[in-house]
Amino acid sequence: MTVEDAARRALAGSTTPGLAVALVQDGRPVWAAGYGLADPATGRPVTAGTRFQAASVSKPVAAWGVLRLVEAGRIGLDEPVLGHLRRWRPPPSPFGGGGLTVRRLLSHTAGLSVHGYVGQPADRPLASIAASLAGETGDGFPVELLEEPGRRWLYSGGGYSVLQLLVEELTGQPFADYLRAEVLDPLGMAASGFRWSRTAGTARPHDAGGRPAPDFAFAEQAAAGLVTTAPDLARFQAAALAGPGGEPPGRGVLSPAGVRLALTAAPATEGRWGLGYGLGLLESGDRLAYHEGANRGWRAGLALLPDRGAGIAVLANGDDGAVIDAVVQRWLEGAG
Repeated sequence: MTVEDAARRALAGSTTPGLAVALVQDGRPVWAAGYGLADPATGRPVTAGTRFQAASVSKPVAAWGVLRLVEAGRIGLDEPVLGHLRRWRPPPSPFGGGGLTVRRLLSHTAGLSVHGYVGQPADRPLASIAASLAGETGDGFPVELLEEPGRRWLYSGGGYSVLQLLVEELTGQPFADYLRAEVLDPLGMAASGFRWSRTAGTARPHDAGGRPAPDFAFAEQAAAGLVTTAPDLARFQAAALAGPGGEPPGRGVLSPAGVRLALTAAPATEGRWGLGYGLGLLESGDRLAYHEGANRGWRAGLALLPDRGAGIAVLANGDDGAVIDAVVQRWLEGAG
């Protein structure tokens, strides 16, 4: 069974209306396609260029933006971040905030709260990231220290919200503008952005029952705000690999050493998390880097095999995560 067969079969047994898939091989995007419907109400099909919310797949893209600042010398990887933040401090706790570093925030070992976010109605003005960190937006709780930084892995969208604020404070730019200029545009991700907008090419989200869901936007752009296409995500994945023409990993956005760092297990993660990526090992012995995403009405997933120069990106406009899992698993079986 091919990836195409898996995509069609997964949709046929799901309430999710549509999905898009893109593949990377030999360090370059090689194929993309859409299946099902972007908007069942109008019959509009999903194409390779259909835009979706990427949910937590935002995090590895955001991580590249943060690591670019590290490589530029704007902040050290193991430097405490609180000295650079004017608009947020963690609430009082038994644990010291001096252990909050870029490395720990990127690898979910900072001990912070708030696993994820539910989003805000898209027809309202978007709150600031400082308001989100204080728990004032209505879609999350205050970000606080739950345990000593560096002790263990604890997934935290709140940690990426701290990183979003850090980017804004270091650069003096809105996070979305910085990521566009420093990551998205250089990698050719022209259809992508960290600000929500409904264009003619954007899919409609659907709940687990297959019913249309409302649009939600995210002040927490680094954690959940990326809007993208499958080919654009494939471009991002390819940038982590050596290209067919000898292009180095990082493609000028990061150094090859910076990419290796992102794809290497960080301390206190028990070998399962790098800087922005989940990590694993296939039965074949191939290294796997991955991330999954789930916003209301949307699912996303990417998987990368660095040793093979291969990757897959899948985006869907429904709450049934099994669709993403089925397609990625079929690809991994073929790769393995």
